[in-house]
Amino acid sequence: MVEDGIYKIVKHIKIVDPDIVALQEVDTPDILKNITKRLGGSWAAHSGSAIYSDVGILTKHKILNNGQIETLRNVTASPFDQIRFNTNKTDVNRNSAISTSILLDSGLTVSFWTLHLDYRSYGPDAANNKLVTSKDTIIFGEDNQTPECRVGEVSEVLNHEIFQKSLNEADTNPVILCGDFNAPSHLDWIEENKELHGGWAIEWPTSKLLTEQANLTDSYRKIHPDPIKEPGNSWSTVQKFYGPEWGYTIPLQQDRVDYVFYRGARLEPTNSFLYAGTEEITPIPNQFQNDYPSDHYAIVTDFAIKPSGDGS
Repeated sequence: MVEDGIYKIVKHIKIVDPDIVALQEVDTPDILKNITKRLGGSWAAHSGSAIYSDVGILTKHKILNNGQIETLRNVTASPFDQIRFNTNKTDVNRNSAISTSILLDSGLTVSFWTLHLDYRSYGPDAANNKLVTSKDTIIFGEDNQTPECRVGEVSEVLNHEIFQKSLNEADTNPVILCGDFNAPSHLDWIEENKELHGGWAIEWPTSKLLTEQANLTDSYRKIHPDPIKEPGNSWSTVQKFYGPEWGYTIPLQQDRVDYVFYRGARLEPTNSFLYAGTEEITPIPNQFQNDYPSDHYAIVTDFAIKPSGDGS
């Protein structure tokens, strides 16, 4: 909700100049085409087939046709959604995850995945509710034993045959998985800082599944292992207070909910940082003129590519 938002997205992609970008909350594939056209050069886009594509991948390198999957979810369509998606349906499909293979100019092929997990039942809200007395109550918001919860969405990706194949080949063709998880990390909510988290130390299940079941590495925590010195809160740039019903006076819990995970012997993270441009960011409700267009910080990770065993 900023002036000239698409222009500003393109501006900041050009400033950072990444090889691959994972996007979330992408309304339609046409928006991706608009962004790539404005980026110019060899930029290409990949999105899902849902009415609400939601997630997208941009890259300066070659998108291969092999290894592509998508997961679909139904979401309740508001009257505004029905207008913007040109549908009379009360629900619309959205992609919660897509993947593709990307051939880098170096000759290395990367299996690249982007996720946007469900935003409802946000865990930190429950953890900071003084009436909540059970950790099970908090975790239920993450895992309610249905496919629609965050654990269900991550599990669908983890159990997919293409993802399993990608993991098995990761030392040759590395895996990178990015996204907005709408959930904190089990590496962050520890005993030593629980006073910042409503008094709780919680092993948040989505990040734990990826690191322990899929053996992926959280690139930000690899570079910044101490969550007390470097909390890395990616949410939010502008959502600092609860809304107008409270006069924007009650602080919102800030947390790290965006991640770049990786696996593969040929990748080594050399840097990982939050990015929101250099200009001052004004919180909601006065954000309209902000230069940086997102309510999340971007998480940027630089990787070095190590030689393969055969020297290539």
